[in-house]
Amino acid sequence: MKLLRKLVLTAACVLPLTAAAAAPVAAVSRAATPAPAAPTTTTDIAAKIAASTKGTLLFVPLDDRPVCKNYTVDTLRAAGWQVELPPDATISSGNHGGKPDEIFTWLEQKAPNAIGMVVSADALLYGGLVDSRTHHADPQVLQARAERLLNLKSSSGNPNVFAFVTVMRSPHASSAPVEPAYYKDWGPKIFRRGQLLDKADLGTLKSKERQELAALNKAIPAADLEDLDHRRAVNLDLTKALLRGVSQDKLDYLMVGRDDTSTFSQAHLDARHIEGLVNKLPDKKVRFFAGADQLGLILLNRAVNTLTYQTPFVYAFYAEGNGAKTIPSYEDTAMGETVKQHILAAGAYPVTTPKRADVCLGVFTPKDGKTLEAGNVKNNGKITAQEIKFTEKVQQLLRKEPVVVADVAFSNGSSTALTKQLFASGVAGKLAAYGGWNTASNAMGLALGQGLLAKYMSPADIQNQLEVRYLEDWGYQAKVRTAVYQELIWPKGLPGSQMPAAVKKEAEAAITADMLKLTAPVLGDMAEKYNYTLPWERMFEVYVSKK
Repeated sequence: MKLLRKLVLTAACVLPLTAAAAAPVAAVSRAATPAPAAPTTTTDIAAKIAASTKGTLLFVPLDDRPVCKNYTVDTLRAAGWQVELPPDATISSGNHGGKPDEIFTWLEQKAPNAIGMVVSADALLYGGLVDSRTHHADPQVLQARAERLLNLKSSSGNPNVFAFVTVMRSPHASSAPVEPAYYKDWGPKIFRRGQLLDKADLGTLKSKERQELAALNKAIPAADLEDLDHRRAVNLDLTKALLRGVSQDKLDYLMVGRDDTSTFSQAHLDARHIEGLVNKLPDKKVRFFAGADQLGLILLNRAVNTLTYQTPFVYAFYAEGNGAKTIPSYEDTAMGETVKQHILAAGAYPVTTPKRADVCLGVFTPKDGKTLEAGNVKNNGKITAQEIKFTEKVQQLLRKEPVVVADVAFSNGSSTALTKQLFASGVAGKLAAYGGWNTASNAMGLALGQGLLAKYMSPADIQNQLEVRYLEDWGYQAKVRTAVYQELIWPKGLPGSQMPAAVKKEAEAAITADMLKLTAPVLGDMAEKYNYTLPWERMFEVYVSKK
């Protein structure tokens, strides 16, 4: 207890506030502060302290996809924070790249009047996440941008700079425009080559695999491999430069995310080559874990907790079965370690008992540890003892603490059985937050990030937040997306991405109709209150917005 109190109080002294903020206040957490006399609670005190120190946060998102921008900003604003973003035209979108130099100018102009800034290094270096995989920028230009990012603290006069960056992903298969055009022909072979390069670097490559690697290097066009390997090397060097900047106190915090990866992959290889630098830096300055799209919200939580001198305590629990040992699809780390790293990155602290927790995080993992796609026939909605026991645990904890549920049993969508059980038991509307939409880290990070801020939100805001997640994560991702492919996209031979305007309009109409029809048995009339659009002209994600 004394050690934890010391940790919390030390964290409160790490980062000075700007002139825009109120005077420093004492640290607050359930374990760090003796309970005041009733009826005041620790949560009440935390909320009052946060309210007295809030100011404007500048936020540069990874790109303008709803989860990276809209949902994240809506969460912070619902929690009472003023959040300003660069002009829309400068943020990477589905139909244009980002404009790093214009964003830098905007930041430098706005920073003196802000309490802090949370920025995507991918947006400031390359333009955005997609740009980081496809750019042909001059390395000298990129290096100059990295220096400009590392000088933001001194050039802007704002001492509070939090940044996040991603290690370039290794998709099993993909295509333009989110990858270079040659991925259409060579994507799976490029992924396999990365696996073998990773094994070779580890010294575990077998004789047959060595021959296979030689054959792949010969089969894939040399120009394509040169383009890919050069970009990976340049990106990796820039990430190393940012890490060195952390050691020089040019960034208050750097979060490094591993975009889509696996136990053996080129992303895993790249990550291992920067891990040595990460390990030399203090934990209070850097974190390194799986995922990309959730990083902005997690880092905003870090900024909020740092600037308001708080360290929320989080108790994590798992569904029966493989639980914390699960290594999800698209990731290379056991879920238990990933959860721990997200909690710490958010400026919170993991505890081993709910009695000491400010928030409880329930992680619904697959019983056998294998995360299939949400569209798989096994996501059939049959409720088993696993869903019942997990929901009973949630109900038990809800009597005392806020509970967040991260549904990671399937990739790219929620578990139908768990969703049905949450609603049937009356638990769904009582949660602080819920997530189940994409990779395990994406879903869990979004749920955790929203859940940690829920204590500042009105009941109406929490309800809206929950409804959006149920509608998108289960309604669209697990149900409607597949249905629209089967009913419209495939029969008519329509594109599922880079949609012409007429196709997009037809797809959105079909999505709206199916959202109303297919979600009603579980969600009732919830879907009627929202609009459904495809902001990136593709079927992969939908934007759920209030009418």
